[in-house]
Amino acid sequence: MQLQRLKMVVAASWMLVTLAIAISARVTWPLHLAVAALGLLPPLALLLWWNEPGQTTTEAIDEVRRGR
Repeated sequence: MQLQRLKMVVAASWMLVTLAIAISARVTWPLHLAVAALGLLPPLALLLWWNEPGQTTTEAIDEVRRGR
């Protein structure tokens, strides 16, 4: 599975679980902002900060050997 797709699946799952918990717990109005932050901030951080790993030295050498 590609990293971008994995990140999207994890972020969407997090938001859906948070929404389901908020609905089942019948969150009151003052807690809506906290639930929204809990539902949106971790997936946003995941999407922005989780990058693909850099190329290793072995991969760079293999790439040069193959003439890419």
